[in-house]
Amino acid sequence: MELVIIISTITSFFSHFMIEKSVVANAVSVILATLITWMLIGDLAADFDAIFMRNIFITVVMALVISMIVGWVFAHHKKCS
Repeated sequence: MELVIIISTITSFFSHFMIEKSVVANAVSVILATLITWMLIGDLAADFDAIFMRNIFITVVMALVISMIVGWVFAHHKKCS
């Protein structure tokens, strides 16, 4: 799970830095973080069973929450400057 947090923080930072719309930045960040994590862990050969789908769902939710937090920080930073 630490890997998901690190990857989603990095992807959400760059997504929110490069994309103005927060909804689009969140979507891009979640998709990229999920794909990168999936590729690094090596679950590509896994069967699509309930445990695998649960792990993907947890990854997506964690990436979305982190992306929303980073987007909130970016929004408040833009208001202050």
